[in-house]
This record gives sequence, structure tokens and C-alpha cells, in this order.
Amino acid sequence: MRKKKTKKNRIPKIIGLTLLFVLLFIGWNLTGKQPEIPKPLSQAAEDFKKDPKINNVIDITDSQAKTVAEKAGNLVGSAAKTTDRLGKQVQKGADSALVRVSTVWHVEETVNALRNSPGWCSLQKIPDHTRKALLAIEDHDFYKHGALDIGGIARAAFANLKAGEVQQGGSTLTQQMVKNMFLSSEQTFTRKAEEAILATWIEQKYSKDEVLEMYFNSTYFGAGAYGIRDAAKKYFGKDPALLNIPESAMLAAMPYAPSALNPYENPSGCAKRVRLVLKEMLKYGYIGNTELADALAKGVTLKNGRTLLLE
Repeated sequence: MRKKKTKKNRIPKIIGLTLLFVLLFIGWNLTGKQPEIPKPLSQAAEDFKKDPKINNVIDITDSQAKTVAEKAGNLVGSAAKTTDRLGKQVQKGADSALVRVSTVWHVEETVNALRNSPGWCSLQKIPDHTRKALLAIEDHDFYKHGALDIGGIARAAFANLKAGEVQQGGSTLTQQMVKNMFLSSEQTFTRKAEEAILATWIEQKYSKDEVLEMYFNSTYFGAGAYGIRDAAKKYFGKDPALLNIPESAMLAAMPYAPSALNPYENPSGCAKRVRLVLKEMLKYGYIGNTELADALAKGVTLKNGRTLLLE
């Protein structure tokens, strides 16, 4: 008796095929001078010409398809709430997501140029506790998830609701880095779509350590300081390698609201956020109770001699 073949779910593959041709269309038609198409995409296109069957082009597992569907659902929900505003943005044309996504072809060139700038600080010169301070408050699962973290968004929403204030953000460090280096800070559907696409591409191209290094060197830390080296000089008059735990916690606190948390203008607000960073470091095992107590007792001494009291 002949065994009946089970019919495979083609929805994941259809989603993959759609994404493939969207990327090809963007790269080929909207970047002016036609760029070189990455080999995986060009090969997939050639395979499709030879045998136009969906299962010969691209495949996504059922679990991945579910994730894609969830993300798409979130984006569709956001779009529905901002239809009128989106319509106006699309009319402008020049700043549309399709045009801006073309920057993906120039990311490597931009990153290399920044790495060669005098102010660039390699990750090896940033203390381990400084890295952990940032991860604790911004993205403690950075090394575990991908470029996007749907679960993190849900956890952040719950934590903020429980605290009665915004304490955590839903964006990953990679998304934040992309916004810092390549995009504007506007909160629109099109800009968030660009951010997601670029973040996903960058995590395919660069390691987590490289992304973290880019973050430290591209973030605005307030008081006119861009990048960890400039911030350490501006606030403490020292190189990043010499930062102690409370100083590291203060710098990790700044990206949340760099102007509002300026320690020279709002010492109490900045101190509150620093305490939160230190408690998060304890929560995730980055420091112990003794180190927390020492940091709180020491406080943060700024370059002008003023001390932020943390107790």
C-alpha cells in the first residue's frame, strides 16, 4: 500500500519568498546606482528562475514563521493606529523606509570609518563592570537573543506597569545602536521598520561583541558627549579603562534620557537612575551585596568635584 504524503505547510515558505523579493526590489530599484546583490540573494533568485517552486527558493521553520507572524502582527497593529500620519509620511517619499533601507549596503563602510576615528574606544579598553552595568539596565539578555526580542518587549511592559513608571525599554541594544548610528530618533512605524531590518542584517554581519562596541562608541551620554571615551572625559576626567562601578552605573544610566538625567543639572534624578542600575546589576549577578553597598556609600564624584549621593 502506498504511503500517503503529508502536505507541508507552505505559509512559512511564502513569507520567506515575499521577504526575499522585497529585499531584491529595494536593493535593485531604489538605491540609484545598482549595488552588488549579496550572494545568498542572487543565488536564490537564479534558483527561482530555473525552477519556480516555492520550496526551492527559501524555507523558514514553523517556529520561525510563528515569530515572524507575531512581529508582523505587532507592526500591523501599530500601523492601524497611525494610518493618517503614515499617509503623510509616505507622501513625502524621500524619507520613506524603502529608500532608507538602502543604507544596508553602506553599513560596513560607515562602521570602518568610525572605527578609524580618534575617539573610538575598543571593547577591550572598557571595563567588564562598565559593560555589565549597561547590559543590566538596557538589555540583560543581549547575548542570548537575536537582533529583535519580542519576549523582552513583553517583559519590559510588565515591569513598567508594575513599577508605575518606565524603567525598561523594549528595544534591544542592537536596535538602539542602529538608531544611534544610522537612523533618526523619531517614533514612527516606518522608522521602526527600518530599525528592525537593519538590526537583523547587522547581527548577521557582526558579532555581539562588535555590536556592543559600536553601541558604546555611538551613544549620546548627555552634556555634549558622544561615545564612552568622550563621556568618561566629560564627567570624570579619565579614560574609560579607569571607570569604577558607580561611575560605570552612571554612564549606563544616561542613554535612557541623556538631557533629563544630566548630573550637573539634575543630580537627584540622575542619582535615582544610578541606584536603579546598581540594583539591576545585583539582580542579574553582575555584582554582589558588598559591591552594591560600597558603590552606594561611595557615590559618584564628578569632574567638577560635586558628588552624587546614592544612599
